Amino acid sequence: MALQDNRTSRFVLSAVLCGIALSLSLLDGAVSSLLPLPGFKLGLANVVSLFALCCLGLPWALLICVVRSLLTAMLSGNMTMLFFSLAGGVVSILVMYLALKYLSVIKTSVLGGISHNLMQLAAAAVVTATPQVSYYFPVLVLTGTVCGFFVGALCTLVFRRIRLPFPGNAIKTD
Repeated sequence: MALQDNRTSRFVLSAVLCGIALSLSLLDGAVSSLLPLPGFKLGLANVVSLFALCCLGLPWALLICVVRSLLTAMLSGNMTMLFFSLAGGVVSILVMYLALKYLSVIKTSVLGGISHNLMQLAAAAVVTATPQVSYYFPVLVLTGTVCGFFVGALCTLVFRRIRLPFPGNAIKTD
């Protein structure tokens, strides 16, 4: 049964997506703590952000990002990460919003992953007041590209499996 295109349905879907994103973000934090790269995350919650952007639109995707970032910071007890998460997440969603008009979901996700990492790098430079964090630039571009590809591929699989409740954008999955 397809959801009705109304505010209540969108709100319910966004709440469900926010819960999924929160769970994936907490799981991502646990998995990432086992990896040797400092500050590296797989970006699992970005699947939800990209899905929300395609299905619900920009305002709802931004709302989900902000709520997920706040709740993840509170539940993990790391309020410092809130600044980095919000900066990277909001910029990433804005970049993906613009890219979706011209590119496939996978290419859009790669741009989102790279822009997320670069914005977090800029935030780290501001917070630490040390320009030496720019040495981490090549690593973040590489990880943003690889993780963005896999997030986009996963999101493409989701789109192929389910019927989109609010098809607003022409979603390119090639």
